[in-house]
Amino acid sequence: MPEDILTVPQEADSYRTLFMHGNEYISFPDINPKDGAVNNATVLHMGSLGLLELAGADDKPLLKPFFKLDGRDVSLKLAWSYRKHWLPTFTARAGSLSVRGSIFAPPGHRGAVFLLRVKNNHRRPVMTEAGFSVNFGRIIHHIFRARQITAGIRCEFDRWTNSFLLNAGDGLPLVSLALGLDLAEPWWSRPATGGACRADAGKAAKLMPGEELVVPLYIAVNIEGSGAGTTVVDLRRHGWQALLAQTEKWLAERNLPMKQLGSAANRNLFFNYFFALGRAIDTDDWVPVTSRSPRYYVSAAFWSRDTLLWSFPGLLLCEPEGAKQVLLACYIRHLERAGEHAHYINGVLLYPGFELDQLSSYVLALKLYLQETGDRSIMEEECIRRGLSVVAAKLSGCRDETTGLYETFLDPSDDPVKYPYLVYDNALAQRALEFLGALQKQGWQFSYDMNEAAKLLREAIFRYGVVEGPYGPMFAWAVDGTGLFQLYDNPPGSLQLLPHYGFCEKEEPVWQNTVRWIHSSHNPYYREKGYITGAASRHAANPWPLAAANDLLGLNLDQGRFFKRAVMDSGFCCETVSPSSGRASTGHAFASSAGFIASALWHVFGQKAGKGQGGLDDD
Repeated sequence: MPEDILTVPQEADSYRTLFMHGNEYISFPDINPKDGAVNNATVLHMGSLGLLELAGADDKPLLKPFFKLDGRDVSLKLAWSYRKHWLPTFTARAGSLSVRGSIFAPPGHRGAVFLLRVKNNHRRPVMTEAGFSVNFGRIIHHIFRARQITAGIRCEFDRWTNSFLLNAGDGLPLVSLALGLDLAEPWWSRPATGGACRADAGKAAKLMPGEELVVPLYIAVNIEGSGAGTTVVDLRRHGWQALLAQTEKWLAERNLPMKQLGSAANRNLFFNYFFALGRAIDTDDWVPVTSRSPRYYVSAAFWSRDTLLWSFPGLLLCEPEGAKQVLLACYIRHLERAGEHAHYINGVLLYPGFELDQLSSYVLALKLYLQETGDRSIMEEECIRRGLSVVAAKLSGCRDETTGLYETFLDPSDDPVKYPYLVYDNALAQRALEFLGALQKQGWQFSYDMNEAAKLLREAIFRYGVVEGPYGPMFAWAVDGTGLFQLYDNPPGSLQLLPHYGFCEKEEPVWQNTVRWIHSSHNPYYREKGYITGAASRHAANPWPLAAANDLLGLNLDQGRFFKRAVMDSGFCCETVSPSSGRASTGHAFASSAGFIASALWHVFGQKAGKGQGGLDDD
């Protein structure tokens, strides 16, 4: 058996409220609600196999709005909300002035807009100014760990595009961020040390009573300065009004109308789409990842489980065509290492270790896509036809001839197994084999009888995987095939999900006894006390949002109370939460699991008659 060596997350010792936003090309993973500062921006970069973060120098934010009244700086108390569940928006007052701000990244564009609006509610004219301060000092590369890149940082005002360029790269370009107001307003550079770039730009006006000053900052990203600057020009040509309307329309069309928990479902639906998926800035490829936020401890990498079992159901709800492109990308780039623990975003092996559930995920995601869309054209893709044969062959190699069970090296939280045959993993493999068997009946060619393999595996699971528990016969977590077994459950791959994947009916007594055990004091990792209750694991000992989603899809014993109480990570999915507060304790900005949570909430509380109507603002 493998050595019991775990790579576990470190529990946070503090909690900080923040806002997040982004689109396919640019992410803002840390927006400060106190002052509206954008602490950093990130992009996916295929050439560097990970995430590039543009950040400020000396612990200062990358970008910060400022306001002045009659020539003096104004400090505002900002009240925030998410419009359409995804657009960070604030309001404030300063004497006779009312201030509004919002950040929106229109889908399909390599950029975003930070919009400031200041209105004079006084009976007399007032002098006001609004604008932005830039502090660019670091490029940080992320693949799990953060490493500052020594690439040269240069800033310049480009008169041709009227934009301020933040460039990174020595000799050959790496990434560039361009900033531009709606007019040719100058950017005033300020002295800086250590290679940092600092500058300010804004608009000043004498506002008559009832008059409003509007300051849109167009933010664009590209491989180098010419592309970033001309993208600012393109954003200006569209205009902020049209870009905002386009963004709101996109979100409204994908809004999930919910009987309850609309904020939790929709916020995580969009978080999953824009943070567990993106386009590489240098190749324009679709890139599925664990998270585009550096706050997630294994960000900017690929797990097939994360993408195809958790993120994919949410992607299908939000954007079926995007889900299709993700599925094709997984079959094209990641198939050769299918089943291995973690990959770089280009498909090269990052973290070795075979996991049976991850191998099965390629087939189960394809099955779900066909079931939800009815689009069988994907079956004509060469990568799919070749890929299914590869997965079938790999599955065959996992079979133990004596028991008929399929073995794994790591479990669904990527930890070593006590016994090699996990019932959850085998149930997923059985569902994959049965789907392949249905294709075989339609004429697909495989090297062995898939229907017979599925039948034999089902029989083996009930023969070896059912043991006597405190409530009667139940599914074991793991068995060795000779009578030894382990009672356990793991939120990233729970036995509660067996009916969800179609392995058994919810009326199955063995499964019901298993669910009862999971939610009992017999389970040493079930947290019964505290403001938040729920299942945990030896990988992370506090309640998991994934466990609450598993419960929704199982017997729904919790009735959604977890998501009504848990703050998680400012409303976004995380790995675990504190049982006393419901705030994130490990795995902040866990974007890929957000898709599974949104899908589970929709499954139980969604108003299925009409999607994309009503409930557009946070409830």
